Amino acid sequence: MATADSFTSKELETLSNTPQARSEKDLANPTPAIDNDAIDSKEEKYTLADAEKQSTPPAITFPEGGSEAWLVVLGAAITLFCSFGYVNAFGVYESYYLSVLLTNKTADDIAWIGSIQLCFIFGSGLFAGSIFDRYGARVIIVPASVALVVSVMLTSICKEYYQFLLCQGILGGLGQGALFTPAIGVIGQYFHQKRGAAMGLVIAGSSLGGVILPIMMANLLERTTFGWTVRAIGFLFAGILWISCLTVKERLPHRAGTFFLPKAFKDPVYVFLVAGNFFCLWGMFTPFFFIPSYALKLGMSHSMAVYLVSILNALSFPGRILPGILADKFGRFNCSIAAASVACILIWCWLAVNSAAGLIVLAAFFGFWSGSVISLFPAVMAQIVANPAEIGTYLGMAMGICGGAGLTGSPIAGALLTKYGYTAAVSFSASCLIVGIILLLIARFKFNPKLIAIA
Repeated sequence: MATADSFTSKELETLSNTPQARSEKDLANPTPAIDNDAIDSKEEKYTLADAEKQSTPPAITFPEGGSEAWLVVLGAAITLFCSFGYVNAFGVYESYYLSVLLTNKTADDIAWIGSIQLCFIFGSGLFAGSIFDRYGARVIIVPASVALVVSVMLTSICKEYYQFLLCQGILGGLGQGALFTPAIGVIGQYFHQKRGAAMGLVIAGSSLGGVILPIMMANLLERTTFGWTVRAIGFLFAGILWISCLTVKERLPHRAGTFFLPKAFKDPVYVFLVAGNFFCLWGMFTPFFFIPSYALKLGMSHSMAVYLVSILNALSFPGRILPGILADKFGRFNCSIAAASVACILIWCWLAVNSAAGLIVLAAFFGFWSGSVISLFPAVMAQIVANPAEIGTYLGMAMGICGGAGLTGSPIAGALLTKYGYTAAVSFSASCLIVGIILLLIARFKFNPKLIAIA
């Protein structure tokens, strides 16, 4: 019979957290320890590591549904509607600022406003994820909701460039980021087998926002002033975010210990996954920001250019749900890499588009596949984290690092556009995705070295 001394400290900790460990009978007959020294082949070690990563602690169960779990999905989707969905609609602001409000500024100047938003959406996760794991969702979601509504209202009265940077970029980004990470992290506490589908439904909220908000803005700008158009968005956010404040809540005990988890960076799978996502996001948002201005260059009307943003986001709605369902069956890593590859090809195709019809088709297809890339990343992240109570911190640290991509990607593309034209901007964007795909492939084979596997 194995003794307690034969267990590693990690195994004893896991056993002590199970109901069986509270019984002397079970402690008298523990599961034999795994002797890693007895594993000779490298392939077997990888298989063992994969099994540990994909398994969950035996004391933790997942509802996989029920009214409470689906209400959490609803509330989290609303936070994505108001946060990521709002920044997805920035292409409307970009074209309007260029043509009406800030005509003395270049495309890359204005892109900084949206890029600062993106930076704080991701960068705020560095702290929001740990706060969520340690103190719960409402501690951060309630003040973040207030901050976002205040940001939108202040944007409606801005006149100068620096005012838009402060109100829409910095304050708005902080509020959006503090909403985004807890809304994603909480899903991992309610779903395991259906996690990809649930994540897809939540992130589809951002697509819905990217569809509704540009259409709303386009119609209101024709009927009223810019100020009242933006204030209408603020009133909409104030009217629905209270639902998130009531429904988004954690179900697992709060995590104790250090604020961050440096141990994550000892895992090569995590490191390559974060690096791959960084490069993908570095190039991903160029079409979101600059397709409307490219449409104006092709001779489209301003209203039609605005609707392109809605078309792009409308197709990203199924793109954030269907791949999540498929990923639960065929592997989240596999589907994520496939989606990023198709999105990269479509960005290269942008170079051949010289008509309004072609741009509409490109926006539709890119919307679907880019939505898949964005929605699958949190699902992949949740898959490699052994303890669901740490998902928020792992995801938050990753988002914090990716904030640099959100901050610099679109301004770099905008600067290239201003100096060299759209060919340079598109080439930069697509090249970033190529590097990201290579890094994701490395992470995938570190996680599971088999060429054909559900991973």
